[in-house]
Amino acid sequence: MTQVFEVSGMHCGGCASRVQRAATALAPGATVTLDPPRLTLPEGTALNAETINKALAELGDYRAKGPLAQG
Repeated sequence: MTQVFEVSGMHCGGCASRVQRAATALAPGATVTLDPPRLTLPEGTALNAETINKALAELGDYRAKGPLAQG
């Protein structure tokens, strides 16, 4: 099952790269897009927003909300 989270606070490619590195550390294969600002976890990975936000808090003012969709 794939989980998709909305990520606030990303404004540029540098932001997306920082979030991508954090997401990959949590879930190898995770993908981050800037437009729309989303974090998609690979199938078989189950994380909640709290866990993701703990990792993102170390990087800056980024917040994950969701999951928005599962499929």
